[in-house]
Amino acid sequence: MDSKEFSKTLKSFSEKITEGLQPINEKVALNAYAMTKNRVINEGTIGDGKSLGGYSTNEMPAFFFKDKALNNSGEAFYEKKKKAGEGISYKEWREANNRPTDHVTLSFSGTTFNDIGVIKQLVDGVKVVTIVGPKNTKTRKGGETTSEIVGYLQERYGDFIKPNKEEEELLKATLSNEVNKLIKKSL
Repeated sequence: MDSKEFSKTLKSFSEKITEGLQPINEKVALNAYAMTKNRVINEGTIGDGKSLGGYSTNEMPAFFFKDKALNNSGEAFYEKKKKAGEGISYKEWREANNRPTDHVTLSFSGTTFNDIGVIKQLVDGVKVVTIVGPKNTKTRKGGETTSEIVGYLQERYGDFIKPNKEEEELLKATLSNEVNKLIKKSL
């Protein structure tokens, strides 16, 4: 291969790498989000291992839960408590709607977590940054946006979407494997 062919091959390789990094970066970002979402829901911890705690057993007036049931058992529980003039704790409310209560999951209906995804991808040469956050595509009865809910949750619990060290290592390995596949395919 002469220098002209080598230069042409190198330029082509560089273009393929630059194009290929965008979908790889998006894949790694979405894997990161899936891992952190899974940890929060199944373990009730944020990236630094801190527990999100437990659900409140303090009663609130039943009217607070009006039209917020996810199923018939939640609605029946609400009607029973309202009729009796009793309050409802959030832990009881979750149990009545068949939701886990052994640790905080930051999820009741799943709407917030399902409205988080890739919102922007910034490309500067071979540098690719994929931003995962609230997409604000879900309409809620109360009018809140996913951004507002995530903001509230971050104020209360910290950066719950941040990967922990083990997740970071898995993501690095995924990124490395994907880049190596791209290199082999491009050469």
